[in-house]
Amino acid sequence: MAFDIPSSINSTVDIFSWMNVVTDSWFFPGIILAIFIIILVKMLTNPNNTASKSFAAASFIVMTLSVFARVMNFVTTGFMSLFIILTAAGAVWMHIENTGG
Repeated sequence: MAFDIPSSINSTVDIFSWMNVVTDSWFFPGIILAIFIIILVKMLTNPNNTASKSFAAASFIVMTLSVFARVMNFVTTGFMSLFIILTAAGAVWMHIENTGG
């Protein structure tokens, strides 16, 4: 299916909205998941970081991005909630690892 070239784009939010329509609302979730993987892998390559610390940091950064994307209506509430849950799980994992339990 071919899409018409957008004619009323006045800001980056307009082009992102159009891209989300073209990709059937998968543009921003795909970008956010790719950012999560990139941050996680980059943090895991640092020998000073543990897996729990890397996961917690990556999920927190991406949770913040997904909240902003949700405010602009680029992702669903369920997608944003997933990263809120992952951030909480990462914080619990990191706490358990740090307390030796």
